[in-house]
Amino acid sequence: MINSIERTSIAVLFLSAVLGASGTGVQQPAAGPTPPQAGDPAADRGGRPSPTTADQPSPNDAKKKTRKKKKQKELETTGAEDVGTKSRKHPAVHVGDALTLDVTGRIETDARLATRAIGLDQPQLEWQDRRIGIKGTAYRKVTFELARELGKDFEESTGLSEKTAWRDAYVNVRVTKAFNVEAGHFKLPFGYEELTGETNLDFAYRSLAARVLSPGRDPGIMTHGRLFGRRVEYQAGYFTRDGSNARTNLTEGGHDAFAARVVVMPFAADQPRAIDSLQVGIAAADSRLENQLGIRGRTALGDGVFFDRMYVNGRRRRIGLEAAWANGPVSLSSEYITFSDERKGMGFSAEDLPGIGAQAWYVAGTWSLTGERKHGRLEPRHDVGRGGIGAFELAARVEALRFSSVSYPGLPFGFPSGVKLGTNADHVTTIGVNWYVNRYVKLQNNIIFESVEDAGRSPAPSAGGRFTSAVFRIQFRL
Repeated sequence: MINSIERTSIAVLFLSAVLGASGTGVQQPAAGPTPPQAGDPAADRGGRPSPTTADQPSPNDAKKKTRKKKKQKELETTGAEDVGTKSRKHPAVHVGDALTLDVTGRIETDARLATRAIGLDQPQLEWQDRRIGIKGTAYRKVTFELARELGKDFEESTGLSEKTAWRDAYVNVRVTKAFNVEAGHFKLPFGYEELTGETNLDFAYRSLAARVLSPGRDPGIMTHGRLFGRRVEYQAGYFTRDGSNARTNLTEGGHDAFAARVVVMPFAADQPRAIDSLQVGIAAADSRLENQLGIRGRTALGDGVFFDRMYVNGRRRRIGLEAAWANGPVSLSSEYITFSDERKGMGFSAEDLPGIGAQAWYVAGTWSLTGERKHGRLEPRHDVGRGGIGAFELAARVEALRFSSVSYPGLPFGFPSGVKLGTNADHVTTIGVNWYVNRYVKLQNNIIFESVEDAGRSPAPSAGGRFTSAVFRIQFRL
């Protein structure tokens, strides 16, 4: 049931959209040009500074702009989660160059068809996200965001992770273009898709690599910046814990996490070329574990566990490789992540046991059928109701998540049998069609094909570990 606070917040979101669409806003003209704000196209994805990611204008686009606009780009904020359009189409408060405030929010509802192979005999209809917040800029140097989830999102409702209601709560200070300092509660700098804002995702759900092996949000402090004419971006920080994605009501997660990420556009040049937008990156994260349960393998929609959690102790290490490219209406992206938990001193004689390892990868692509240029979320050339049909996009992704086998003394000593500790993997293929009705509304249809190698440890043992799910999502955003 939706309580009174949630009803009020949802009403505010819809009212804000109506006001934004009609051009209504509380604004005071600035003496000079208004600096780009959180929510503009070059604002970062997923709450992280990511100027070299696929939703950013390429260096070639920037070189075609006037020097005045190029200077504005250098002042762009780096704390937005969702990328918007160049024109301000939602309520905002401007007080000269001193302060700008934007209202943000989104609502998502999912309808899932029955999947009898896993015992889901009836369709399901449920909320996924109900989020509201504010973001803004002060004196062109300080950006901030405060966002709160009004209910449980997908990961929480399926037991995949445990999160706080306050999602983003941070302040970013821009010292120079090459050096920023950010502090508060935000995402660790790890994972291309994990750092992508929810409204910019090409699929209804993030990949297993992002949801299971990437860290997520936690309190911390981070430095970041852009170097060599925006061709290189770096992020590095310390966080009190290692991200909410690894936590559940039974899993504490790691502590004292250090994370860093570097992204490079190696082919950026003065003359426009199709390969210019290619970006490659590497990220690493290290945290401390203290005799606690580790992560487990869950299927794409959280229907079953194909690898049980085990006790771990020592260090937790993550390493991620990423690549992304976009040209015209087409985009490609890929990641490979390795994950390892140590088991220091966990033997009967306090000897070290072999660690627990996992690897995940995906390759994804999109194609705009209506010809819009791909820079993050598609913006329809002609909205529905304004002489157009919106924007249509095809999307496809192939991925896998594999856990290595675990060695224990065995049943005589009270441990699980070797069968339950053997290697296992989930292979997933997702086909999707996205319809961008206008700036505010997106409809997503996904068909998800899953195959778990060890059928006995899958939610569909009678079907050989294979099953198909279909999800329809309606997303509204400011």
